Amino acid sequence: MIFNNHLFLLLFVFILGLCLGSFANVLIFRIPKNLSIIKPGSTCPSCKNTIKWFHNIPVISYILLKGKCGYCGTKISLQYPLIEIFTAFSFLLIFIKSNTITEFLFISVFVYILIVISVIDYYYFIIPDFFSISLIPLGILFSIFNKTFEDSIMVQISNSVLGAVFGFLLLILISFVGKIIFKKEAMGLGDTKLMSGIGAFLGVKGVILTLFLGSLSATMTSIVLIYIMKTKKWNDYIPFGPFLSLGSFLTVFLCYLL
Repeated sequence: MIFNNHLFLLLFVFILGLCLGSFANVLIFRIPKNLSIIKPGSTCPSCKNTIKWFHNIPVISYILLKGKCGYCGTKISLQYPLIEIFTAFSFLLIFIKSNTITEFLFISVFVYILIVISVIDYYYFIIPDFFSISLIPLGILFSIFNKTFEDSIMVQISNSVLGAVFGFLLLILISFVGKIIFKKEAMGLGDTKLMSGIGAFLGVKGVILTLFLGSLSATMTSIVLIYIMKTKKWNDYIPFGPFLSLGSFLTVFLCYLL
């Protein structure tokens, strides 16, 4: 851990995660609609009233307002506090496990972007290029400062670049083969760009482990949805971005933070 279980720092990181989780909800709602993430301020989608600051406190306001708008009483999606809580605990766990402040910052940004990508892809079946492509330079930069592995800087940069290229080409190949087998698009181009960004952070081995874990979780989820819940059919499309994000999230902890 960076600092020896200092309660104040742990609390600060948790609150930071809650606040950034709240902003993640703004990104998730506005970016797919091509809306400004700055103006206007937070408003109720139903009554259009501007939300007061004390109605916009992460998690607390949701509880006090009983999950409803403070003006019109329209029910607020449970997604908002869940994203805030998940982001906060993710940041806290990364902070506890990180060896340096640099490692904490880079991995937190990586996970934060994956959270936003996952929810957007889940709702809209798209992965904004801005997020997936931005992971590539961030991943290469992380490789320069990463002290987890005892390799030279050039080796780590090379592994990052190769990971980005390998991740992209691997999913292009899988998409091509899938299209031949299933006679339709098996994977979107957004997934390939995302895997390239993941590869820049995790390298070639990380790409393989991420794809394995992501595919395994996607398969298990599909079986549950098709055979148990019966809400999907075999030919229904399920967004792969959230599962790639889950796979890379697990890979981060297996490769860097354990």
